[in-house]
Amino acid sequence: MRVRALIGATFLGGALLPALALVALADEDPPLRPLDAGPPLRPPITVLRAAVTAPPAPMQSVVALGSVGGPKRELVVLVGGLGSASDDETFKAFRERLAKESGYDVVRFGQDFGSYDTLGGVDANAERLRDSVRSASTGYDGVHIVTHSMGGVVADRAFALGLSASDGVTTYVAWSAPHNGSHAAGVARAALTLSGPARPDARDIAVSADLHDPESAAVRDLARIRAVRPPTGVVRLDLRLAMDALVSSADARDPGVDSRILLPTSLGELEGHGGILNSEQALDLTMATIRSRAVPPDERGYALRAGSEVVAQIVDAHAQPLLAGVCGLVLLGGIGALFRRTLRRALPWPPLTE
Repeated sequence: MRVRALIGATFLGGALLPALALVALADEDPPLRPLDAGPPLRPPITVLRAAVTAPPAPMQSVVALGSVGGPKRELVVLVGGLGSASDDETFKAFRERLAKESGYDVVRFGQDFGSYDTLGGVDANAERLRDSVRSASTGYDGVHIVTHSMGGVVADRAFALGLSASDGVTTYVAWSAPHNGSHAAGVARAALTLSGPARPDARDIAVSADLHDPESAAVRDLARIRAVRPPTGVVRLDLRLAMDALVSSADARDPGVDSRILLPTSLGELEGHGGILNSEQALDLTMATIRSRAVPPDERGYALRAGSEVVAQIVDAHAQPLLAGVCGLVLLGGIGALFRRTLRRALPWPPLTE
């Protein structure tokens, strides 16, 4: 059984019934210090896969179509998460929604807009995002940033490194973003430290099990990152599904930002981290924010809001031991691989087991 199936089964059983009733890491390196210039994982196991490739070649910034005659248009910049590929379907549902609207050009960071190494260091990617937005914003009447998972951390750091409303950014909506660091990344890094001489074996097992490379610069940064102040003059909204087992409430902490936890409304949303990409609630709220350049009012009743908070707490309570268990299995597997290899060298040939 794949890791994602184990996680899905655990949280479906542990959190779905309370939801229905209510509706009726540490790393060895020091933490990154927040900057004061602006605002600020659980890396997705199920939706976005880490591809072990060389960093992407630099891409030329998008041509500002809004500057070619007629009224200016608005630019929507999409930023994917850890290990995502520029040509995957992460934002397919949102792109289809935007296609029904007029007046927007849509680009994806790392595909047709700037260069993005989704396994590389957060700040290096943040600088490229900042510079790409600045180079294109002059041709538009406004820039809207929409992110998923680690993409939110990259955007946070871009603002911390100088991106601002003066660069034309009007709204920033983050989906399932670990603004305050990723507990999962921290546990993975701690497991590697404990593995000692078996570290390369444990890393190989993690990658072969469809987990993200815990030695990557992105995972290292996600384990240490901390939330910073939101950007002045930019409309901010954070959205997260209550069933998200990879970004906990503590991870998503983003002081000063309107954050909403949403209950799932379809089977696909039960896997909360990737499910938000197709959540009609999230898409509606994001489009309303972009259109009005203001955070839409929360029209849910008290019971629904309270229910989403309780379900999220239940999921969080189950997530930590489950993630620790997964990392423990990887750690044991790495130690076992090292032991088998050492024993094989010590045994006469052919091995005694044959």
